[in-house]
Amino acid sequence: MPLGAIIFGAVLPPVQLALFEEAGPDHPVWRVINLAVFLAVMIYIFRYRLRIGKVFEDRAAGIARELDEARKEKEEAQRRLIEIESRLQQVDQEAAEIRAKAEIEARQEAERIRQTAEADSEKIKQLARREIDGAMRAARAELRSYVAELSVGLAEQGIRRNLKPEDDRKILADYARELGEVHK
Repeated sequence: MPLGAIIFGAVLPPVQLALFEEAGPDHPVWRVINLAVFLAVMIYIFRYRLRIGKVFEDRAAGIARELDEARKEKEEAQRRLIEIESRLQQVDQEAAEIRAKAEIEARQEAERIRQTAEADSEKIKQLARREIDGAMRAARAELRSYVAELSVGLAEQGIRRNLKPEDDRKILADYARELGEVHK
């Protein structure tokens, strides 16, 4: 006797049970009944004994939690990305500002060095002029002294050659007379 007949025999009144017995064991009605009983037993076992529904609910809740965490992590990552991009833009802007300041300072430093070099050059020129002027004055003085000494020497030689003893007496007499006039 099929399983459905046993189960339905306990539940159905004898009149209805007789109708099922007339159909025979291979009748399609018994197959449908057997399938329905089998599915009912399987559903009962999976749902209440193995708690498959609870497993699926727990899994669905876990997936929902993971999706929520993933969404939060994605939002945090996007926030960090925006922050990092903002920082990068600031770094690029700061680098450009530093570059511009460095160029300005380099130009200013070059101008300052040029001005200092010009001032130093002018000082060196003035010092060289003073040294040249001093050397020229010293050379002229030395030349005058040399010319004077040479002139005196030549004049002395000329006078000694041309001076006679009577000229010597006459010069001394004129000198003494001039001295006498000065003291009067």
